[in-house]
Amino acid sequence: MSPPPQQTAPSPPSTSPPSREEEAAAALNSTHFSLGARALLLAGFVALSVSGIAASFWESFLKQSTTRPPSALGLLLGLLPSKAAIAEVSGPLDLWRLLPSPESTRSAEKALEERSSLTNALRPRLQALLYRTAGTGNEQAVPAPDGWLFFRKDLDYLNGRPFLDPAVQADRARATSVSPDSLTAIVEFERQLASRGVGLLVVPVPVKPCIEAHRFNPEGTNASVPLQNASYSAWLKALEERGVSVFDPTPMLQERAQRTGEPQFLRTDTHWTPEAMEAVAKAVVRKIQPSAVPSNSENLAGDSVQITAHGDTVALLGLPKEQSLIPPQTVTIHPILQAGSPWQAAREGDVLLLGDSFSNIYSLGAMGWGEGSGFAEHLSAQLGRPIDTLLRNSDGAFATRQMLQKELASGSDRLRGKTMVVWEFATRELAFGNWKNLPLPEAEPQTRSFFCPPPGAKQRVRGVIASTASIPRPGSVPYKEHIVALHLVNVALEGTTHEKPRECLVYTWSMREQQQTPAARLRKGDAVSMELVPWEDVSDALEKFQRSELDEPALLLEPPTWATTLY
Repeated sequence: MSPPPQQTAPSPPSTSPPSREEEAAAALNSTHFSLGARALLLAGFVALSVSGIAASFWESFLKQSTTRPPSALGLLLGLLPSKAAIAEVSGPLDLWRLLPSPESTRSAEKALEERSSLTNALRPRLQALLYRTAGTGNEQAVPAPDGWLFFRKDLDYLNGRPFLDPAVQADRARATSVSPDSLTAIVEFERQLASRGVGLLVVPVPVKPCIEAHRFNPEGTNASVPLQNASYSAWLKALEERGVSVFDPTPMLQERAQRTGEPQFLRTDTHWTPEAMEAVAKAVVRKIQPSAVPSNSENLAGDSVQITAHGDTVALLGLPKEQSLIPPQTVTIHPILQAGSPWQAAREGDVLLLGDSFSNIYSLGAMGWGEGSGFAEHLSAQLGRPIDTLLRNSDGAFATRQMLQKELASGSDRLRGKTMVVWEFATRELAFGNWKNLPLPEAEPQTRSFFCPPPGAKQRVRGVIASTASIPRPGSVPYKEHIVALHLVNVALEGTTHEKPRECLVYTWSMREQQQTPAARLRKGDAVSMELVPWEDVSDALEKFQRSELDEPALLLEPPTWATTLY
């Protein structure tokens, strides 16, 4: 059966939205001012610039003795060469090398912008004014009538260039140093699992405008066929030809939208409604086990629970915390119980779910939409038996595969007893994800060389940062929390007589409630003191959060720790 024809979502945004700098340059190049207006604008610009710089320096002076992260003054002074570097100058070339690099200048500029109290105070109020008077969004959130909000990246996926186009893939690989070839990665993953006797079902979840794009037109109705990127049909066909099993929920969600007249996605969030998610869970079970029926009524949903929340796209819009422009939304979720207790994943389950935030929504309480009612829970209930899970917000193209790779490399055979892997990810990953090759090693016990406290124990350590994983800028991703990986060297255990320096792989919060933590500002060479516990002691609660890993593959073999406190 051939896939339905694809359409293109209505604009707003263009295929490649211009940056703020490009928009400003275009406007300035086509605008003419009188001499008096020029003088007035120039004077105002200088006054505003000087006041902002003065405010930053005054704040730096007041907080100089109490703030651990570099102040505005410290960031600017950090661009200047050291006395030793100046003393070594012997010619013009050495003098040229004293100038700060473009990378360090941009880094300092970005840090100044993020830490400016003046900017942080004015930006939300200005955004509220723009939204109230003109319905204007920003680089991350696009408003539609009737209070709907869309994630800019979802619209870019829909309206963007075909993700299978060789030129597009070459541009992505060159510009962002990622692996853009989703077909090769998925086919290879299917082959790796098949060699272990495990099946694979790919579940690409459509992003919000695939179903809800008609919200941009108050008079419009839902399209008769779903919308997708121009390459999507060819992508589905290519996987089918290569023998990969795929369940595409897009047509089903489109049919539900037309039949019921109800939204399939949350009004101000990037994710699906509870009803849409539950319907897809049932359909996936019918795909992998057509005769499956819930075998135990205790596994089914208990009492329904109403949840009222603002969506993740509201946070991306950057309005003041006390805003009342966008009301919250109320949904009904159905928590799944096991013998009267909240549902939990089971490693002995024969089905392993790899999923992103579409699996975590209604399951991970920190996302704001309740707990115990997510995709994994309802998948398990419909199967009538426990399932295993590896879930992580964001990076659906590689994050959960990397988690599985790490489990196997550390000696834990997460595929033992498995008959099926269900791999759920958002379709935006096809255009923006990193589809890197991740071989699955044989699970063998490893000799540990890094320090990790024993289960249930705590240990305060001192060490030096050797490397840090990348972290997102607050407001640039639809998640309020983020965990960063750190490589710690020259580690000394406080309160012990162990003198040999050790190393540690450390996870810790880099962002909470869209605010950077002190750990987000750690850089290579920084001396730190922290309290560590084994990651396995906290992984059940923290594994699902968005996390960035270090780029050193060898660290996958080391036991991670969790920093409960930084001193």
